[in-house]
Amino acid sequence: MKYAVISAAVTDEIRFADGTVKIVPGGAGIYALSGIKLWEDDVEIVTGVGEDYDSLHGKWYKKNHISMEGLKIKDAKSPYTYIQYFEDGEREESPKYGSEHFYKLETKGEELKPYMESANGIYIFKNIDPDFWKPVLEQKKISKAKVLWEIAADATKIENLEAVEKIVKQLNAFSINMTEAKNLFGISEKDKMIKKLQSWGMELVFLRQGAKGAIMITPQEVVEVPSQPNVNVVDPTGGGNSSTGGVLCGLVQGYSAEICGKMGSLSAAMCISQHGVPDMITKEMREAAMKKAGIVR
Repeated sequence: MKYAVISAAVTDEIRFADGTVKIVPGGAGIYALSGIKLWEDDVEIVTGVGEDYDSLHGKWYKKNHISMEGLKIKDAKSPYTYIQYFEDGEREESPKYGSEHFYKLETKGEELKPYMESANGIYIFKNIDPDFWKPVLEQKKISKAKVLWEIAADATKIENLEAVEKIVKQLNAFSINMTEAKNLFGISEKDKMIKKLQSWGMELVFLRQGAKGAIMITPQEVVEVPSQPNVNVVDPTGGGNSSTGGVLCGLVQGYSAEICGKMGSLSAAMCISQHGVPDMITKEMREAAMKKAGIVR
């Protein structure tokens, strides 16, 4: 297995303003998984689910030829989120079984050991929980996998800056959006944020700017990559997760920072073009994405 995604897999029940309902696979992990799947077939998500998950979403995995081996049954029910859309375009989310149930199913740090030993690339969506990171960072010392951390928004506070910096300096790459970076550093000037992120000396920092694109930061360069043009944005949910998955693929495959950024923008464009992730991620979609990214294999 080349890629492992460490994040939640949930069910999103989308309730539209006109009363219609759509039930789709959701969660940060599913979007990151899809973002990687656009470029690579050998990827699986590692998280806890309920006994009901296969009946809810097994067809989607089978249709897309994605392994479900990383899904560990930890409860009778899988995480389930109600997403209510309103006529003004606003939305609100609420977990059906509560936040404690959600956290119970999360992947524990020690569960990553076999993936740290075998994967080429690992995506982690997480806050700064020391119980999670301690075993992960111990394994990282002897692992050849490139590990990219997309920080959870609730961890991006200035009082957490020291802890965040301690973690990222032991990893390969880091993903954060502009608002989160402002909160983490306590500053609003983009140039100052870029300098601070660059001072960490990471292989790659992916500073996301939503519709404005992204800034790719390495110790040697800073490259701005625009978002994809002419995208029909149906639902921006998962854009950051999916783009980060695409960037991880580029990093593992040794592409330039600019190409990594293009891969991220193409993964995001794919995932925000409908409610939920695409029903199918096809060979034709991959070939078209590779052409747009300027990748020749």
